[in-house]
Amino acid sequence: MSARSVFIAAALALCSLTQAAEKPETTGAGPKPLKGEYWIYGGELGDTVPPTKKNMKVAFTFKGPLAKELFDQIGPDRKDTCGAGPDRRIRFRRDLACIWDKGDGYVCYFGLDVPTGKSTYGSIC
Repeated sequence: MSARSVFIAAALALCSLTQAAEKPETTGAGPKPLKGEYWIYGGELGDTVPPTKKNMKVAFTFKGPLAKELFDQIGPDRKDTCGAGPDRRIRFRRDLACIWDKGDGYVCYFGLDVPTGKSTYGSIC
């Protein structure tokens, strides 16, 4: 599958998710709305360049019930990283990072390397 096809599929999926995020949350089994953002870039996080066909990544950020559910599943807390403390708890599992912050609640980050289809980090810290 070409990078362009993957990009178009990801953009369409995220567009649908954005529209779903505007709907009230549902309960029970089945699809649920997702609240979040995405960023398309080339290079590496912290040193980004415009994306190209061979160097395109997407960083996803999402909040709300899914972020809380994932945070609860990927413990334990990392006490020695990225400003962790009593008002900020951080958990990692491979390329997925979830944070609970007293002011912002639950937020998760992950990324996708589009040309390879492999996951990557979605935040610097």
